[in-house]
Amino acid sequence: MDEYLINLRHFAMKHTEYVHKTSAHYSKQWGQDLDFKTFIKKNPEAAAVMPGRLLPWPSLIDNIRRKAAITKTSVYDAACGFGDVFVQLSIDPCPPYLEYIGVDLHDGLTTLENHVQATFQQGDITEKIFSEERFDYVICRAALHHTPQPRETFRTLVTQLAPGGTIAFSCYNKKSPMREASDDALRSKIVPMEADQAFGIARQFSILGKDLQNTDGKIQISDDLPFLGIEAGTYGVQEFIYRYFLKCWYNPNYSEDHSDIVNFDWYHPPFAYRYDLDEVVDWIDDCGLKLVRTATIEAQHYLEAEKGK
Repeated sequence: MDEYLINLRHFAMKHTEYVHKTSAHYSKQWGQDLDFKTFIKKNPEAAAVMPGRLLPWPSLIDNIRRKAAITKTSVYDAACGFGDVFVQLSIDPCPPYLEYIGVDLHDGLTTLENHVQATFQQGDITEKIFSEERFDYVICRAALHHTPQPRETFRTLVTQLAPGGTIAFSCYNKKSPMREASDDALRSKIVPMEADQAFGIARQFSILGKDLQNTDGKIQISDDLPFLGIEAGTYGVQEFIYRYFLKCWYNPNYSEDHSDIVNFDWYHPPFAYRYDLDEVVDWIDDCGLKLVRTATIEAQHYLEAEKGK
């Protein structure tokens, strides 16, 4: 997204308001009432469609576990959400030399499991929480795009990465111009709502997605339509509308509430920037890091980079 628009939206909302609204949103989303962590743990079919499984995160987790099995390995999980990264890192047997710190704004951190090798603390990842370059790995999974100035937040995270360390993050992929326009128009109405009201609205998007999935028929696009961002191919009705016109997520492996979470997470956070891959690669170049790996799915980009020793 254009840097001018990022700055314009940032200055339209005071930072204290961003912190309050983001905390309220994710306290609802990751709170005990919805208990997304337990749902994902008990439903591997649901977990399998998450970007956290589809992007190279499992490979990175394996690398960290191998290193932490033989030597001290520190991890900063910036915006740790419902604690899924640590759950994956600590699968039995937990690597003996793993040192993990997870930071997030929401109030649900106290519900996460206590572990001798993990610390969860409430904090704002846009700020430099740790003064020195101390972490072997800095992870920020699907969260930079929810901060007021993602590029600046990324720079802040890099300052806490040890020389020779690895930073990995994912961020929203830019959609077709029609999706971008409808998403922003709907977000402008939903973002000002309180979390409970917005979560109730999210159900309407889930119902629409479900009903469209149950609609027979296919949509055939004969040629690429690059101006519209539409690729040639055959689509289901919901797939076509979802991909190019309107986010209305639904998955039959999810409960109603947990389908609602996905739509709630798209429409209600104060910020939700989307990017082309080359835009976020530029962040890495700007910080003097070595790009190691990228991957892109429809929803998100994944990037992994190393800091010089």
